[in-house]
Amino acid sequence: MQQLYDETHPYGENDRRRTQWYMLDESDGLDFLFGPPDEYGARFLIPSDYRILARQALSAVKSSLTDEAAKGVTETHWVFYTERRDGDAIGDTVRFTIMLRQRGSQIDCDIQYTDFLFASAFDEIMKIKQAIIQTVEAGIQ
Repeated sequence: MQQLYDETHPYGENDRRRTQWYMLDESDGLDFLFGPPDEYGARFLIPSDYRILARQALSAVKSSLTDEAAKGVTETHWVFYTERRDGDAIGDTVRFTIMLRQRGSQIDCDIQYTDFLFASAFDEIMKIKQAIIQTVEAGIQ
């Protein structure tokens, strides 16, 4: 996992938000997520144990919460890009991206994905989100 950017901005007198962007690739152990392309080029999400991915997210979160830049931050965001890009029904390209937010003790997760993955793997997407939230919450307490 390669860190791309790390920025902190004031949004108000008592509101400082930090965002960190990372690039995940298959060498990070993510090759289990997506199967090989089918005859039409589609790569399906493979039902799996998502703890590998969740532990990678936790590693980045724990590391960033202990460094100097975390002091005084009221909200932190982690954005994990992947190399996976899919077209949607109207021709736009969407990058599979995992996003986390910590605000106080609350951890939230969202995932950017295409209409194809929504139709073919929504339940798995929800399992990924839950695995990440549960792992990160347990790991930073």
